Amino acid sequence: MKEIIKLLRYIKGYWKDTILTWVCVLFESVCEGLVAYFMQFFINEVESLASAPDNLNMIFLYSGLIAGIAILAAVLGIVAGVFAASAAAGFGKNIREALFIHVQDYSFKNIDKFSTSSLVTRTTTDITNVQGAFQMIIRAVVRAPFLMLFALVMCFVTYWQAALVFLGFIPLAGFVLIFIANRTHPIFVKVFNAYDDLNQAVDEDVDGIRVVKSFNREEYQKEKFKGVSYWIYSNFKKAEKRIALNGPFMNIATYGTMIMISIIVSKAIVSTSETAIGVGALSTMLTYSMMILMSLMMVSMVYVMIIIGRNSTERILEALEEVPDIADPENPIETVPNGEVEFKHVNFAYSEGKDVLIDVNKKVKSGSTIGILGPTGSSKTTLVSLIARLFDAGSGEVLVGGHNVKEYKLESLRDSVAVVLQKNTLFTGTIRDNLKWGNENATDEEIMAACDIAQVTPFLKDMPDGLNTMIEQGGANVSGGQKQRLCIARALLKSPKILILDDSTSACDTHTDKLIRDGLDKYHPELTKFIIAQRVLSVKDCDEIWVMNEGKVLETGTNDELMKTSAVYRDLYESQNGGGDFDAAN
Repeated sequence: MKEIIKLLRYIKGYWKDTILTWVCVLFESVCEGLVAYFMQFFINEVESLASAPDNLNMIFLYSGLIAGIAILAAVLGIVAGVFAASAAAGFGKNIREALFIHVQDYSFKNIDKFSTSSLVTRTTTDITNVQGAFQMIIRAVVRAPFLMLFALVMCFVTYWQAALVFLGFIPLAGFVLIFIANRTHPIFVKVFNAYDDLNQAVDEDVDGIRVVKSFNREEYQKEKFKGVSYWIYSNFKKAEKRIALNGPFMNIATYGTMIMISIIVSKAIVSTSETAIGVGALSTMLTYSMMILMSLMMVSMVYVMIIIGRNSTERILEALEEVPDIADPENPIETVPNGEVEFKHVNFAYSEGKDVLIDVNKKVKSGSTIGILGPTGSSKTTLVSLIARLFDAGSGEVLVGGHNVKEYKLESLRDSVAVVLQKNTLFTGTIRDNLKWGNENATDEEIMAACDIAQVTPFLKDMPDGLNTMIEQGGANVSGGQKQRLCIARALLKSPKILILDDSTSACDTHTDKLIRDGLDKYHPELTKFIIAQRVLSVKDCDEIWVMNEGKVLETGTNDELMKTSAVYRDLYESQNGGGDFDAAN
């Protein structure tokens, strides 16, 4: 119930449809009750034809009345269905949008906690389950209890001795429903968690399909998928088997109760010669009994949906209530004055107990170009990620423009820091659309200027439609080097104060790499640049080069200084430029 109450705020904008659903369902239920009520008078009039065969007026009257009420009930049911569908669709839309928007505020740490596949499952499958349960609930929440109460009261009014049967049946039905739910819910918890693994398997296979095919691992991927899929199937089957017990039990109870009522009422009719209760009343009692039992059946169906939706609700709320560990401070600074960067005794760990950055203590003047070298796993990317607050330092401070990055408004800070990764993402759309991620108001002249610096122009001329050339999903129709150059141009359009190139020219040839670096040197003299690279030539001309290993900045200096003082740098330089053995140097 707590989970349902928490989700009620997402009905905002669709309360009108929800309330109209309840109103229509309420009057539909009243109409159904009136049909049963007038039916006994109709039957009594039919019985009276034996003594007055020409008296058909009352029969026509009751027939028309019952038919009219039944038609009205049907119309109200259809209208209620339309409003319920609209309310449920809007409810699902609101939750889906709220979850997606909230995920945008997640830090990398928050995203890693859930995993991409899990967030996709929660945004799709889980919300669909909750939406379906909501649609059933809003129709049953008024209809089932009201119809059951109305019919139960009328049963007692009509013949209370027979109505006592329900006092034993209703608690028994409730006990069975609760028993089945408690036995089934843990299975659905496992199943919906397994959906995350299923989505992850699909995502990895599609995203890495070239690798799968090049290594001829299609059969392995098929077996991996079948394993997860079969596990979900077998557990779903186990859960559905338990839920399936609900239907037979309700059917047995329904017809058993009707037989018992028929026996009790029939005996009363025969023993009292219809003075205590008549045939019409028997028919009404049976109709009311069916209403009660159908209401319970409806409750049981809704309960099944709630069982399925309960775990989905918990998973959705878990994601919605996750507090981003990186957020704007109170009274944030909204302007980054310059590109000066300082690391003050910075330590960082992805998990407790193992620091991946250890006592980094460096200062970079605005407009400087810093090259960072080091083996894989030396935390080069982690270090520069702290500048844009993609992560927060565990201890120590990261300063930009003389202020701690935690004092800035996130939007302002990240607008001033452009990051280009080795593996960047292009989105479906035109080249112009992708480049305008850097500046949505950029003119074609500004776009082409950025393209010139990033060496996009040479291959852009060969594109069939120039800037209007469509990029396929993930940039599948451009090469790795072209994709990197487009991402550099996109970053430049931000007009950042700090530019981070994280091995972002690795797919480019050395000549293109040099042209890009030369263009950046002329682009903006106050732009602070961090260039992470594996190639020494990519950082040789930097103002200062940092050599990192195991989370520490071991040595710093210019190329000439490090060639004299750093054996590690010298070995790297010589091995990559034909002056030594690369394997021996490493």
